[in-house]
Amino acid sequence: MTDVERLETILAPMRNGASGLARRLRRLVRGAEDDPRWARPALLVVIGATVAAYTWALNASGYGNEYYAAAAYSGSQSWSAWLFGSFDSASFISVDKPPLSLWLSGLSVRVFGLSSWSVLLPHALAGVATVVIVHHTVRRRHGHGAALLAGSAMAFTPVAVVMFRYNNPDALLTLLMVAAVAVTLSAVERGSAWRLAAAGGLVGLAFLTKTNQALLVVPGIAVTYLAFAPVSWARRILHGAGAALSAVIAAGWWIVLAETSAAAPYYGQTTTGSFIDYVLGVNGLDRVSGGGIGGGPDPFGGTGGWGRLFNFEVGDQVSWLIPIAMCGAAAALWGWRASGHRQRASWVMWITVFVTHLMVFSLVSGVFHPYYSLTMVPAIAALGGAGSVEGWRAFRAREASGWLLPVGIVGTGLWSWALLARESGFASGLGPAIGWGAVGAGALLVVFRAGVSGAGRLALAVAIAVAVAGPAAYAFASIGADYSGGDPKAGPGETGIPAARGDGHPTAAGGVSDAPVPVGYPDDRPPQRVPGGDAPGPDEIGSRTPQGPPPGAARGTVDDVLIEYLEAQYGEETWLTATVGSQTAAAIILSTGEAVMAMGGFSGGDPTPGSEELAGYVTSGELRFVLLPAGGRVDRWIGVAEAMCAPVDPDLYGNPAGLVLYDCATAAGASI
Repeated sequence: MTDVERLETILAPMRNGASGLARRLRRLVRGAEDDPRWARPALLVVIGATVAAYTWALNASGYGNEYYAAAAYSGSQSWSAWLFGSFDSASFISVDKPPLSLWLSGLSVRVFGLSSWSVLLPHALAGVATVVIVHHTVRRRHGHGAALLAGSAMAFTPVAVVMFRYNNPDALLTLLMVAAVAVTLSAVERGSAWRLAAAGGLVGLAFLTKTNQALLVVPGIAVTYLAFAPVSWARRILHGAGAALSAVIAAGWWIVLAETSAAAPYYGQTTTGSFIDYVLGVNGLDRVSGGGIGGGPDPFGGTGGWGRLFNFEVGDQVSWLIPIAMCGAAAALWGWRASGHRQRASWVMWITVFVTHLMVFSLVSGVFHPYYSLTMVPAIAALGGAGSVEGWRAFRAREASGWLLPVGIVGTGLWSWALLARESGFASGLGPAIGWGAVGAGALLVVFRAGVSGAGRLALAVAIAVAVAGPAAYAFASIGADYSGGDPKAGPGETGIPAARGDGHPTAAGGVSDAPVPVGYPDDRPPQRVPGGDAPGPDEIGSRTPQGPPPGAARGTVDDVLIEYLEAQYGEETWLTATVGSQTAAAIILSTGEAVMAMGGFSGGDPTPGSEELAGYVTSGELRFVLLPAGGRVDRWIGVAEAMCAPVDPDLYGNPAGLVLYDCATAAGASI
């Protein structure tokens, strides 16, 4: 063999590898050979725009919801706290949700350190993955056009843009629920028990993210598989039982651990400390009926009823595309015989998921936050995208159901106009332009139906523009805004109102409120948003400047001098200090990384610690400092502090308004 031949032998695999890499890159950019030339580039544009929308100026919100950010930071300090979703690293009390979402952000903080990006980016990536799965799921059953519309709707619905930039559990919950739908549809097409079991496992993981809200996808999974799986009825039922078992295993192992382990914390927002009590009570029947801790008049989502999703509190977050989605669903049912088996299964799945959400969200009497609607956005997006394509097919075929397309377009445009009109001063000319544009698109479709060529494509272009313009403008007004607290809302002008706390928490003015305790979830706080960071939020008091803290800094309710004093005195105690509720505690945790006991849990209303328990922590030396509201109604804790501890000179810790610090260093062996 000559030298040239030897060189050729060496270079041939390299050339083949380079050629294969080039083919893969072309496939990535161009898609499959039989895909339309526009399909893959359009998908990449949607993904790129989604990444930009979900990550641009992500640190503008600091740590987002500091209650969950503090828990993530605590989990990065202690594997036990991470496992159980504890609020503090010493695992005194948990947050009010299962821990799966905190596992992601806790690991991120452990690896990359505490910052806005390490706390918020995992949730943004969950949002991007959700958009990709919605696109993929719709494309396989309804084509590229429907998938592009559905993916875009998923990405830029206002509530999605806000919540995928935030660290509430809803981002991961939505991803897991959408993944369960996608895997179920794949299982239906193959009659696969293993794929259905995987879907059940995803539902179980979603349950470990936000408990009962994960179950809203179960009716769709059950109905679709039972109706369309290509196996006998006996096997369908058997496969369903296997999926249920998979869900129980995926969630049950942690529930058993939380209920039986001595290392588990008291479960927050309960009267017993039991996670099961939380699932069945506070987040179960009490949430539906309006009773218990999560019940009462709802200041967030408005009055329950069939109009809730369209009211002033919720409508501008999620309802923009509901008219076209409902018309799309009607067109699908009308043209049922024209659909194939895979399409019918998809229609039934998405319609069932949508109707389940509509019924539950409309009728629930307990606390309902507008952002809960995030989990129904995939169904709205899928029905809107696939339904529009089905309506266009029927319209071109001159079928009666085709008239649902112009009805949906006009209805969507007029509803967008109405929603934009609610926000005075925002894009004042956009609403009328969308409304009249929708009417014009409907008229062009009528002209096209009469036989005028070219009018149809122009009508579709106008229709897509008017459908996207409203929610996109509303969503983009939220990008880069400074959100905090537990009730983030998309759109302009969401300045929020200060949270008056009855447990003695400081108000926005730095004082202490004696109003009734708004006991509930960390998301039971009134909206707290500072557009662009130009004004202080209700939590930004004390030594913070009116512009708020730097991105990534705690915007808490305590003076820096207090934190410096506590750190200087900190020795071998388990907790740096104890305080009432989570608001002050979260700020101290995020500023110091130390364990802080949030007495009474999130809102200060939980019955732990009792007087004897608190006294035990003091006498054992585990707790030295107790920070209490001056004049707040927390007698059981004030009694212990006054009997066993001494007030610290306020000048030593910054003299914060409405707060009294007690030093219990000399309390060893004392009794109440």
